[in-house]
Amino acid sequence: MTDSSYIWETFDSLFKTVHRQGRRMEELEARVIELERHLQERSAFPAQQQSSRQFEQVSEMPTERAA
Repeated sequence: MTDSSYIWETFDSLFKTVHRQGRRMEELEARVIELERHLQERSAFPAQQQSSRQFEQVSEMPTERAA
């Protein structure tokens, strides 16, 4: 292997790694934005969440206890 081909292979590998990491960063940033939006939606309707939690607790109660 010549010095020139080694340099180009190294550069190509580095370029591919940087590109792949950039894509991962974009995916992570999109996920963070999605989670922040979800958190804002949940905090915007706390009363509705409280009533749905109470309903979930009642619906999870075993039949023997409910009688």
